[in-house]
Amino acid sequence: MSRLPAAAVLLSGLMPLPGLADAPLVVRIVTAQVQPTVTTYAISGTVTAPDSVAISARDGGRVITVGVQVGDHIAPGQILVQLDPTQANAAARAAEAQLAAADAGLRQARQARDRAAGLAERGAGTVAGLDAATEALLAAQSARDQALAQVSKARQAVDDTVIRAGAAGIITGRTAEPGQIVAAAQGLLTLAPDGAREAVFHAPDGVDLREFIGRRVVIRSLDAPFLSVGGAVSEISPLADSASGTVEVKARIDADAAQPGLGVPVMSEIDLRNDPVVSLPWTALAAGPSGAAVWTVDPATQKVALTPVTVARYTADTIELSRGLVAGQLVVADGSHLLYPGRQVVAAGGKP
Repeated sequence: MSRLPAAAVLLSGLMPLPGLADAPLVVRIVTAQVQPTVTTYAISGTVTAPDSVAISARDGGRVITVGVQVGDHIAPGQILVQLDPTQANAAARAAEAQLAAADAGLRQARQARDRAAGLAERGAGTVAGLDAATEALLAAQSARDQALAQVSKARQAVDDTVIRAGAAGIITGRTAEPGQIVAAAQGLLTLAPDGAREAVFHAPDGVDLREFIGRRVVIRSLDAPFLSVGGAVSEISPLADSASGTVEVKARIDADAAQPGLGVPVMSEIDLRNDPVVSLPWTALAAGPSGAAVWTVDPATQKVALTPVTVARYTADTIELSRGLVAGQLVVADGSHLLYPGRQVVAAGGKP
């Protein structure tokens, strides 16, 4: 009896038997359909005021009392900070004394001018004397006006030692403490006026958000998700935060909506439309020489070919392909592990 070489026997075991190779393999076949995709991002943030007011002292001095804390709601005219008025009161009294002296000088100059005018009318005085008295009157009047201005300035300085709220709002910052010496125009408090509010979100970097300017969004409270208000995206930061790697997105809350409190945590969702893709079951994915691939079926011969594809993203149940397939192509969804190029297949159930 003749025997085949051992190598021939081994190769014959790796080759498909003639009858089995010709038998079409029953597989599940799907038709590639191109469809648009939408990616939804859930973003979170907090409610802030679009504008803030820095409250400072007009003149420097020592802080006596600070009557508010961060988070307090204040009313117009409410006393916020009091500075030591000792120096201002002393300056005001000195100015008032100068005003009294100027008033006395003005009365004397006016009397002297009246006497000079009377003497000139009777011929007992000279024109030069009348002119001198008139000039002295004008100088006294100027001195009195200057003293009056100094009094007004000094009294204003006294009033400025009591810092009041110019508008209703919420205190969002405080840097002044009793006993502190502050300079002129140094910030003491920060006020967020009542009125408009905006939500500041942190969106993932790498997502093109430019098209969202002006887009309507629904803003929900994280503490009470059933409470929501409408708004519109008003600003998108051109740079990502280096610490968090996120992009700041601001949405102005509708003016006619119930404005949430400052610092309230909120969330919203943004939907981004991506380029159309072909969505297939994840079981259709195979490995080709150059990477991801799928088995496509020639509708005329029912034979398969390994087709390279580009995977745009993975989902829980599908793969989304951005390149490699066109609408209408037949793709093997199940059974790809039994395929090889040129293998003939038949769709389970008779139709792809």
